[in-house]
Amino acid sequence: MQELLEHERQRSLRRGLPLCTALIDVDHFKRINDVHGHAVGDAVLRALACTGQAQLRGSDVLARWGGEEFVVMLPDTLLATASAGIDRLRERLAESMLCDAAPELRVSFSAGIAQLSGDEPIARTLERADRALYAAKAQGRNRVVIAD
Repeated sequence: MQELLEHERQRSLRRGLPLCTALIDVDHFKRINDVHGHAVGDAVLRALACTGQAQLRGSDVLARWGGEEFVVMLPDTLLATASAGIDRLRERLAESMLCDAAPELRVSFSAGIAQLSGDEPIARTLERADRALYAAKAQGRNRVVIAD
């Protein structure tokens, strides 16, 4: 995924087009695993991936980033549009029944979004998205925060 992000960064710079990245973290994922079991936790991650693929554009890329985190790459997308898209994904996931084993379970996520700024390294863009993600968690979770 890192190589793809760098490739899109280079393309964005060449063409003068925006590139946004979002980091998504499932809220209270450890508690979901502890209370409902790892099979339900895995179903939550699959549901997020499937909902994301259904909600995002064909040019967007959603990938597991580690643990309960995902990264979303949104090429040719301005920050306000990216934020609205990730927020719609958050709402759709919250509305979904995720698995038969825990039909009452509703899941939320927190997200941080950053737009590539100038010719900064993609690692810097991801760091800003990560700080925004932690701000979303600090503000009560279940929200999308735009990086400075």
